[in-house]
Amino acid sequence: MLQPVASDRVVDVVRERLRAAILAGELAPGTRLSVPELARHLQVSRSPVREAVLLLVGEGLAVEHSRRGAEVARLDLGDLLELYELRAALESLAAGLAAGRMTAPDLAALRGVLDAQGAAALGEAGRFRELDARFHQIIVQTCGNARLARHAELLAREMRLAGPLLLNTPAHLRRSHEEHRTIERALRQRDGPAAEAAMRAHLTRVAQAVRAQPTRP
Repeated sequence: MLQPVASDRVVDVVRERLRAAILAGELAPGTRLSVPELARHLQVSRSPVREAVLLLVGEGLAVEHSRRGAEVARLDLGDLLELYELRAALESLAAGLAAGRMTAPDLAALRGVLDAQGAAALGEAGRFRELDARFHQIIVQTCGNARLARHAELLAREMRLAGPLLLNTPAHLRRSHEEHRTIERALRQRDGPAAEAAMRAHLTRVAQAVRAQPTRP
């Protein structure tokens, strides 16, 4: 992903390259984002790299330290629980709005994700996580509120830094899938209050389960 850049919008391309490398794990949490080194890798000047790094700090994917510069953000348990609190607030609202706005194709897409996720819950944690992200993304993107969707997307990106803090046990995956089914049923029935309540209950329960883990990295 850290390949040379050739574009009129260098800052945007650099930001996308760095963001993709962070989310893919190529740039791991705690990795120093050295502007001179990144500029050499990407074969661009330092200015757009510096600006791109600052934009990633604004997204929560990087943090800046006064003496040692910027590095890829690390999430601890407290950070993760804060993200779940925010997601519960935003995505419950999104689900309530989406109940009255999702089209038949939207609902079909959601059902397809859930069908695939049911199979992944049997032991494919990585695949389950991908489908989990898609499930929530469909609901957020169809809620009809662009600002809400934009903020929810930022939280979803930051969540991907949580890595080993997330629960991947078969029992947890199965329960999450069941809760997704409850949300989807409320959406299909156009029941906004039920969809909102189900989404809030789901994300609150997941946060509680993460907090209760007996051992953590």
